[in-house]
Amino acid sequence: MISSKSMGYWRIIEPILLGSIANIVINFIFNPASPDFILEEFFIAIVFAAMLTEINRIIDFRLERKLSWTKNLGKRFLYQLVYLTAALLVVINIIGNIYTWVIGDGFYSLKELLIINLCVFVVALLFTFFKWSAHFYKNWMNAEHSLKDSAKELNELKSEFYKSSNQIELQKANSILQISAKDINFVKSDLGVVWVYYDGTKAVFNGSLLSLMELLPRHLFFLATRNTIIRQETILSISPSTYGKIDLKLKDIDNDNTSITISRLKAASFRRWRNSSSN
Repeated sequence: MISSKSMGYWRIIEPILLGSIANIVINFIFNPASPDFILEEFFIAIVFAAMLTEINRIIDFRLERKLSWTKNLGKRFLYQLVYLTAALLVVINIIGNIYTWVIGDGFYSLKELLIINLCVFVVALLFTFFKWSAHFYKNWMNAEHSLKDSAKELNELKSEFYKSSNQIELQKANSILQISAKDINFVKSDLGVVWVYYDGTKAVFNGSLLSLMELLPRHLFFLATRNTIIRQETILSISPSTYGKIDLKLKDIDNDNTSITISRLKAASFRRWRNSSSN
């Protein structure tokens, strides 16, 4: 992506290159055997080139608001050329002739004006093509990055969605059973034992709380404290607590009215999870 700093540099470099190249080409055409490269002429050419590039920049800015390249390519190209030609006629033929008349050099002949206009127009058009190419390249790169980011988000969403059907292996007494992740209501770690509550009963998960959290869909479950995982639908009420904490009241789980306090450090992530899960 082209930065504003790079665009600022190009704004300075463009008239210098345009004026210098156009001046060199014109001098070679007028006197191919022995072209004159006078510093003052270069300076004047750069000044006129700066006028032209600034006018072209204004034209480009105004056209971009009305005729986007992505929607009206042909029409935008035509308008850009017409306005560029008009700007060239004003800067070279009117302002340029006034300048030569003021300094006492008289007026350019029709042939000289045609050569100067044609040379400047071709060079200016080449620079315009270069800017258009940079514009399209920047948009293409932005689109590529957006596409990759969207694909990554989509894969993450798919992964979280499929987690809802994950089968979680639990142990109840001497039996091993499997339940779907979406059937879990609440998880609590007590003295190193991870209890999973589901359908009015509970069983043990043979692993850590964090490893179980990795198996659960993030849009449904949240690691509320170091020893509890809550589910979105089990939250009855949310109220602010002291020092930026959040108090939660959960539905009855195993005949126990469960209240949980979200720490200040987790409060922001809880709100994001709650809002995203509610949408």
